[in-house]
Amino acid sequence: MTNNDEKFKILLVEDEPHIAFSLILNLEAEGFYVVHAATGPKAVQDFGAEGPFHAIILDVMLPEMDGFQVAKAIRLQDARVAILMLTARSAENDRLLGFEAGVDDYIAKPFHLKELLARVRRMTERANLYINKKSLNGSDEITVGTLHLDFGQLLLTHNQQSHAVTKLEADFLRELMEQPGRVVSREHLLEKVWGLRATTETRTIDNFVVRLRKMIEVDPKNPKLLLSVRGKGYKLQTPTT
Repeated sequence: MTNNDEKFKILLVEDEPHIAFSLILNLEAEGFYVVHAATGPKAVQDFGAEGPFHAIILDVMLPEMDGFQVAKAIRLQDARVAILMLTARSAENDRLLGFEAGVDDYIAKPFHLKELLARVRRMTERANLYINKKSLNGSDEITVGTLHLDFGQLLLTHNQQSHAVTKLEADFLRELMEQPGRVVSREHLLEKVWGLRATTETRTIDNFVVRLRKMIEVDPKNPKLLLSVRGKGYKLQTPTT
């Protein structure tokens, strides 16, 4: 890689100078190009002005806007960019707030640098596929009736209309699309998609379902494709038109 345009581009949002310095040093040593923002508003501004980014490393505790607010603001601009939440707050409730704000992954301070770099590398490599309009092989594209999910580009297509989805939305859809017509339990989805305990009480799944229904249902309030099965979970009916 010989210039910034050829590097994976990271937006680092961290207000603690010593942590930011260390992360920038190590990310750049790994070949990433890093834009650093120390406040929430600056992060949102930089995202719009200096993108596209392959991934965002986002702290929770920030001046002026917290990380949850930043994630929500960025999601209004881009549904697909990978967001890794970096925080000292490791309680499960904070993870849920992050997921509901649109965060893709979560790592708690203190963290192992090698683990963080590995997660960032996975996110940037996937992001590079849709930034450069590439696709993965057939195993990462799923079609069920008229519904098509390109997991590489994070693109959901139904009836010739395409929608950008987040990685978590794609992960959720994959679980249903791999077994259409069958009920997938909430417990399985919590563990498989979000990495949460099966007993976790949360509206996270319901919020995802509401967003996805707006993409694929003629009448989202009266769904015919993405169905809730009371007390059991969710299932996807094979769409035909």
